[in-house]
Order: sequence, then C-alpha cells, then structure tokens
Amino acid sequence: MSFKVIVLAAGKGTRFKSDLPKVLHKILGKPMLWYVIKAAEKAGAEEIIVVTGHGKDLVENFLKEEKLNAKTVFQKQQLGTGHAVLCAESILKDYDGKVVVLNGDTPLISPEEIKNIASMDGDMIVLTGETENPYGYGRVVRDGKEVLKIVEEKDATEKEKAIREINSGIYAFKTKPLFEALKNLKNDNAQGEYYLPDVLKIFKKRGLKVTAVKTENFNSIMGVNNRHELSKAEKILRERIIKNLQLSGVTIHNPESCYIESEVTVGKDTEIYGPVHIKGKTAIGKRCRIGGFTEIADSVIEDDAEVKSHCHIEKAHLKKGASVGPFSRLREGTVIETGARTGSFVETKKAHLKKGAKANHLTYLGDCTIGENTNIGAGTITCNYDGFNKWRTEIGKNVFVGSNTLFIAPVTVGDNAITAAGSVITKNVPENALAIARAKQVNLEGRAEKIREKNKRKKR
Repeated sequence: MSFKVIVLAAGKGTRFKSDLPKVLHKILGKPMLWYVIKAAEKAGAEEIIVVTGHGKDLVENFLKEEKLNAKTVFQKQQLGTGHAVLCAESILKDYDGKVVVLNGDTPLISPEEIKNIASMDGDMIVLTGETENPYGYGRVVRDGKEVLKIVEEKDATEKEKAIREINSGIYAFKTKPLFEALKNLKNDNAQGEYYLPDVLKIFKKRGLKVTAVKTENFNSIMGVNNRHELSKAEKILRERIIKNLQLSGVTIHNPESCYIESEVTVGKDTEIYGPVHIKGKTAIGKRCRIGGFTEIADSVIEDDAEVKSHCHIEKAHLKKGASVGPFSRLREGTVIETGARTGSFVETKKAHLKKGAKANHLTYLGDCTIGENTNIGAGTITCNYDGFNKWRTEIGKNVFVGSNTLFIAPVTVGDNAITAAGSVITKNVPENALAIARAKQVNLEGRAEKIREKNKRKKR
C-alpha cells in the first residue's frame, strides 16, 4: 500500500489571538504540525505536502529547522479547504494513487488511523467521530449506512446541528477524481469558501464510491481551535506518553504532576518521582532514579544513574552510576562519569568530572576537567571568564581541593596535589605539591575591644 499526504496548514487561527500561525502553537514542546507530520511518516506516507498560508515563512523555517521531510505549496488566498487542497495539484498532477488529507491542527491523530483510511477501498473515505458536543464541526448526514452529505456548522439547520456524528476533516481520495471534482466546487455558502467536504456531492453524482468510517477514539481526531483546547490536547497526549512509559516498565510516582515530552525515552525499572519536567531529546537509561521537582532537557542519563530532587540538567551527560543533587544545576557540556557526583548548590558548565570525582556542595565548575577521585571542597570556583574570553582549568586525579579555593584560569593542577583552604590559585600546581595562596594572618592584640569602644562613642 502506497499513499501520499496533504497537510492543511494555511489557517491563521483567529481564536488563538496570536501572531503565530495556528499550527505552530506547541504541545509538549513541539508545534501541532510536528505531530501530524510525524504520524504521517510513521503511517508510511511516501510523500508529505504541507499547504502553507498565514505565516508561510515561519512554517517553512520550522520544517527546515526540524529537518522534516515535507514539501510545501503556498495558498496565497485562504479561499477554503477545497481550494487549499487544489494548491497541491502542481506536485500531484502525475500521481494516480491514494492521497490522504490531514489537518495541521489535529495533533493527536494516530498513524494507525491514517494507515487504516489509506488502505480502504473507495474513491473517497471520510473519517468521522461521535461526540456529545459537536459544536464547530461539520455534521455527517446519513441515510442508514449511506452518507448523503457533510454540512458545515454555519450552514447547518437546527435539525442537522443536533447530529452528533461529525466530520473529522480527514479523508482519503483517489487522486485524479479528487482534482477533477475540486475544479467544479461552488462557493455558494455562508463563508463564500470552497469546502473540501462538498467533493462528496460531486463524487456521488458521478457514481463514485464514498465510504464513511467512524473512529473508536474521538480524541485522535480532535481539532484544536483555541488555547483552551490546546491545553486539553496536551493533557491527553501527556497521559498517553506516561501510560506508554508505565506499560514499558517505568515506575512513575504521582504521574499527574509529570510533564514528559514526546521524544523522551526511558529504560525499564527506572523510577520517576513527580513533579518533574523531562523535555527535548532526553534519553534516560535503565534502573535510574529521578527525584521530584527536577527539570531535565536534551540530556543523556545512563543506566543506574541517580538524579536527586530539585535538580536542573540541560544538555548534560550522566554516565552509568553517576549521581547528582539535590539542588544541582548541570548546564550545557557537562559530563559526570561513573561514580562521580555533584551535590547541593553545585553548578557546572562544560565541566568533565571523571570517575569517582566529587563536588558535594556550594561550588561552581565551569570550563574544566576534574580528574579521577579528586575531591572539590565547598565554595570552590573555577574563574573561567576574564570579561573577554573563557579559559579552562585542568585538575588531575586524586587531588584534594580545600574549601573556598579559587582557580584563576587558565591553570593546571597536577595529580595528587593539595590546595589549602581559602587559596587563590593563579599559577600551575605540580604533582604532589601543596599549594597555599592566601595572605598571611596578622593578630592585633586588644584591637577588637578598642573598635567596639570607638563605635559606642560614635552612637552617643
């Protein structure tokens, strides 16, 4: 079975009250259009054509940035869904197979639904659904199994508005009769537009086979027309993602408070404690533990690693068995190797902590390498920025860094060295050396009492 897909994405989305094109509004970190294209890809579409209109450049830039395999055609004037599909004729004029028409604002459509209507016999297949509140949808008017017509909300009679079976706006057509019919559409309706559902009348007059298939999952065809509906769709998708993770062997505590995006992967026997935000292309391995009040984005967490509560991790890599938190912030380029750990109020950026290295509290490590089994004392800072350029600090293995040490980069500390607490290290430290870089302490006997007396006199 082969088929192509047209995605309608030209609308402004007036009810969103936004300058952003409707289809670019996000659900779980991705625009609605992304989900529709991904569903079409997974269903096996051999070509995807996106009809752009309002915000054309923004939509095209999004497709390019996401490296989505889709062609675009431009609907210069928004004259209705029928006219939008006709805009794709230039690409499909020599194609004689099936074409599936999808909407860019139905982010919950499943590959299975697409595949199903694409594989059905018929000249036109209409995907329908039944809902208690059909307001805003076109109604499917039947005589038994036969579909007589599809009538839009604004053109429907009161009797027709009471019908609960609605048109999803998703169809499969044989391509050649579709474009022949589109050229004969009329726009004699309340909106003065060329409606794609009106193709049904032309097909029936010509004796072509029209089939309506009702979905068993109404959520999959739910259209999103405003920000309230956007949040409803996001809730459904979030619950779907969490359920799939749970069924794959992941334990999620307090799942109602977990925000997990669609490209996140999690290995079996991992435990996640909500509330959490896990975003982007984050990959979490097996047997990990992710503590609550944590945000992870575009990071790799290997097997058996632990992220304690209240951590922020972005574009970082925790290797097998690493441990971070609570209250750690790992920024872009951080690598925490096996057995290494960061603790409370430790921030890192482009820092590589090798096996067994640890920075347990109150530390900033930027643009540095920390060698195996090195201990970083509280209050340590790698001073990596001179106001113009970034510089690196290289610390060897088995080093003991005393509390409140400042490393003025660029600087190197050899293996097995020690820095005394409170030191400001400005020069390289050789292996096995003790580095002391602090002012000599001077005790002035009786001076404290004199200062107190002087302050008392001033107050009088």
